[in-house]
Amino acid sequence: MGRRFLLALLLLLVAIQTLAAPIDIRSEKMEVLEDEKIAVFTGKVEARKGDLRLWADRLYVYYRVVKGRREVQKLIALGNVRIEKDGWRSLSGKAVYFKDQDRLVLEDHPRVWHGRDEVRGAVVIIYFKENRSEVLSGEGKPVEAYVYTE
Repeated sequence: MGRRFLLALLLLLVAIQTLAAPIDIRSEKMEVLEDEKIAVFTGKVEARKGDLRLWADRLYVYYRVVKGRREVQKLIALGNVRIEKDGWRSLSGKAVYFKDQDRLVLEDHPRVWHGRDEVRGAVVIIYFKENRSEVLSGEGKPVEAYVYTE
């Protein structure tokens, strides 16, 4: 019982540190539109938060101001989007992250790998809080899954 409690506590602390970690964004240009509450990063965008890394041509960061601080609400990455986290990675033309739902939606020919396994579809939705994902077909194209058993 003591070991399980310590392990659970350690996992909780790691999760809290990841949530508290800042988003580190680098790009060739940044423009902030205060009235619209959007920060736009363009050109060789690279973003990192904890063990999550994202690369894209453009990144839109939607925020709100609470007690003088900016709080990220939503991220939209466009163009050559690549994301890596833990043992999975993805490629797509568009990725939208909804912070309040901890949900990532990949569109525009998304491909997702976990190890060697791969899925493709019209839309891939990853629900991080629920530890589940959903792949949707589109325009007469089925969902494709390549699963390696060995």
